Amino acid sequence: MMTAAREDYKRLLRQRLGGLQPYPSDHFSGTGILICAGGPSFFTNAYVLVHLLRLTHGCTLPIEVWHFGRGEMSGRMKLLLHDLGADTVDAEAALAVHPARIENGWQLKAYALMWCRFEHVLMLDADQVPLRDPAELFEWDDYRQTGAVLWPDSGDVLETNPIWDACELKSRTCPAIESGQILIHKARHWRGLQMALHLNEHSAYYYQLLYGDKDTFLLGLLITDSAYALVPHRPFSDGPFCLFQRNMAGEVLFQHRNGAKWRYADPQVKLPKAELEEECLAALTTLRAQWNGLVFTPPLRSLRAREAETGLAAVRFFHLRGPGEEPARLELLPESEIGEGRAAARMNWHCEETGSAIELVISDAFCPAWRLRRGTNGWGGRAAKGGGEVYLTEESASLAPATEHVRSLTEEILSAAGFPNPVWMRRRAEISAALGLIAALEPGIADALAVISGRCGPAEKQVLDAMASELRREPRNDDFSADRANWPMAGRYTAAADLDN
Repeated sequence: MMTAAREDYKRLLRQRLGGLQPYPSDHFSGTGILICAGGPSFFTNAYVLVHLLRLTHGCTLPIEVWHFGRGEMSGRMKLLLHDLGADTVDAEAALAVHPARIENGWQLKAYALMWCRFEHVLMLDADQVPLRDPAELFEWDDYRQTGAVLWPDSGDVLETNPIWDACELKSRTCPAIESGQILIHKARHWRGLQMALHLNEHSAYYYQLLYGDKDTFLLGLLITDSAYALVPHRPFSDGPFCLFQRNMAGEVLFQHRNGAKWRYADPQVKLPKAELEEECLAALTTLRAQWNGLVFTPPLRSLRAREAETGLAAVRFFHLRGPGEEPARLELLPESEIGEGRAAARMNWHCEETGSAIELVISDAFCPAWRLRRGTNGWGGRAAKGGGEVYLTEESASLAPATEHVRSLTEEILSAAGFPNPVWMRRRAEISAALGLIAALEPGIADALAVISGRCGPAEKQVLDAMASELRREPRNDDFSADRANWPMAGRYTAAADLDN
């Protein structure tokens, strides 16, 4: 790279170092685990990891799984993680509040580490297999003393690497960092995290000198002269497939399957030295029964269509019959997933409102395969590309709670604003406006907020309870005129009734 460009990046680094912000002490709290995992492959691995943490190790720490937008995490995928007690955070919502130059998964790790809701954070790559509950790491003496624990990689950052000059640090040879696991106290290392993010924001330059994000965390701490502890044992490997990372005593603690990620459909890479494979494969079996491996996001639907979806998911089991075929049992799961009876032509489902009718749309992997409408004896229709009639009849007739579809929509609105990450609280006015519009048409929004509030910490609970109280408040006669005075176009147009007078 040209010397002039190198000097430009040095100048930007000095500017960033001179403009570091103080730690926002009211923004973060508690202890938790952070995972970045968007898209089918990383989601598959993250599900196995969270399943292992919860059901095998009994880990009770809160977990956040970060992703980029609807294209990486469908409603069904979010629901499966929520069922395991993990929250999902859309980085696009956080970026709207705290902008940064973040475009890919490596960069996202530094950003999510800064802006996840926890003060004490263990960040794990999605393809990790911890051998026991990692909550114990926060009790390590080295962590208590330094507030940061890093793990070495197999190789070194050499004294001759231009990265030292690029960061205006003294040249040295030291162990490279393996960022499949990082333990950090953000209050103590907020300056170092800001510098690590800066290096990742300018990845086009710094990644030429490093391998991705991993050493940016070490450099961020070194640039800010911050204390940290380095695990004194190098990992050992199982060929190119797995790094076995250890604790301070040298015992294996993490199996980082960086070259042997769990696969949704293909055969798994067999690791002779690996542990807990049976438990991980059981998690995969559970996942396959509940998810088809696709990021399926249905189109925006009306409240009436969503209510129909809730009713269908409550019935759950149906008989599907085509011309000249025996009935097949079809399971309609919440959030557009087909469970039992899934096949190439029936992978997902949703409802759409077409005129005055509700259509049940059953899709293959790419587009609608059937469109059915309710009749006197169930649902019927033809294949989207022509063909004979198909019929769907209920196996049972249980009913869903009347407000279930509203509660789901409430959570989606909160999620779009960044919930449960604290950034959502800075968008309270937008959220209140959206929920207020829906509450004018459908009951139950305030009750849904109360349910969500019961699962939150004190700060989030206070805000959600206040919003619920506002939605329950009876409107006064002067509310309309008071709001009207604040409209952006107020004073430029006159109501027709006023013209008549």
